[in-house]
Amino acid sequence: MNWNLSLSRVLGTAALAFAATSAYALPTRASASCEPRETMPRGPCDQKPNVCCEEPKPGPFAFAYPMDVDLNCPRDFYVTVAGLALQAKQDGMAFGLNNASGANYPIVAGEVLNFSTDDSDWDYNPGIRVGLGFYVNHDAWNLEFDWTWLNITNYKSYSAENAGILIPLWIPPFASSTSWQSLSAVWKAHYNTLDAKLGKPYHVSRYLILNPHFGVRAAWIDQHFSVHYGGNFNALNGTVHHGSNDFWGFGARAGIMTDWIVGKGWSLFGNIAASLLFGKFEIDQTVAMGNGVNSKGYDIGEDFYQNVPNMEIQLGIAWDKYFNKDKYRIQVAAAYEFHEWWDQFNMRRIYGTSDNPNPIIQSDTVSRGNLSLNGFSLTLRLDI
Repeated sequence: MNWNLSLSRVLGTAALAFAATSAYALPTRASASCEPRETMPRGPCDQKPNVCCEEPKPGPFAFAYPMDVDLNCPRDFYVTVAGLALQAKQDGMAFGLNNASGANYPIVAGEVLNFSTDDSDWDYNPGIRVGLGFYVNHDAWNLEFDWTWLNITNYKSYSAENAGILIPLWIPPFASSTSWQSLSAVWKAHYNTLDAKLGKPYHVSRYLILNPHFGVRAAWIDQHFSVHYGGNFNALNGTVHHGSNDFWGFGARAGIMTDWIVGKGWSLFGNIAASLLFGKFEIDQTVAMGNGVNSKGYDIGEDFYQNVPNMEIQLGIAWDKYFNKDKYRIQVAAAYEFHEWWDQFNMRRIYGTSDNPNPIIQSDTVSRGNLSLNGFSLTLRLDI
């Protein structure tokens, strides 16, 4: 009997201790009518839980699901058309020096003459981007093709002021050919890229969509650069430098696109991509100065292959609207873009060491210059 009584007391004490521990572990409620806070993540369409405290913080976010524009009767493809206004700049294209002293040397208060000065800048150029995309059934992957075209044109002219002279940079600077009074330059380029990319757009939360992608890029960038030097008093008036710098390339491209959903059809986006292209450069340059045995011009060419890197960034805002019983979606997006192409300009600058008709000729690639594009884009997209 004593053994049974002792066992009963031990079991009773253990039961009381367990009950007390369980009561301490239960969540505290503000009142009897309050519901406990949910412990499972909320889905994108679930209602907020009924809680008795202040507005709960976002999360937890334990889900990731494919991005879906949620159209009725979707055909799973879309088209985009974008208008571009991009400013093109390129290193190594300075074409003269303004020497206020009026002599070849010394150079006093010298000013480098380029397409950009303290009171003007490189021009903005028109372009277009056209795209076609599909959503495939295999894990909601996204396949997209884009073509970008840009027409680049820049003009600039200078005249010597007061008693100054202009020193040319794209013809050999012999003593008899440095006293120039005017110059004008033109830079024209045709820019084309073709992109094919495979991506996976998905929600990492209800208001953030990521789309990592990879693919290929083909590019053609054909440039023409000419400088006309005039006003020389040594029968060399009208000397012109003509140069072409053509590039084609093909390679790999990868990046990530992000959509930050604000609400009521508005969203912010930021995209970044980089590519590495194997390509060929074809360089040709000609200058005619004088004639016959006294000609001091040149006609040179160079072809070579090179790996060329490229990077681009987009930042912008978008608004979309559904119509026709949610069968279609239209989106308007405005962005500011940056594009950088390394080692694009590869023309050679020729210079000599004397005024002899057959001088010791020296040359160097003056720039290995980067081509930079920046400016605005306005895109119209239709999902069907």
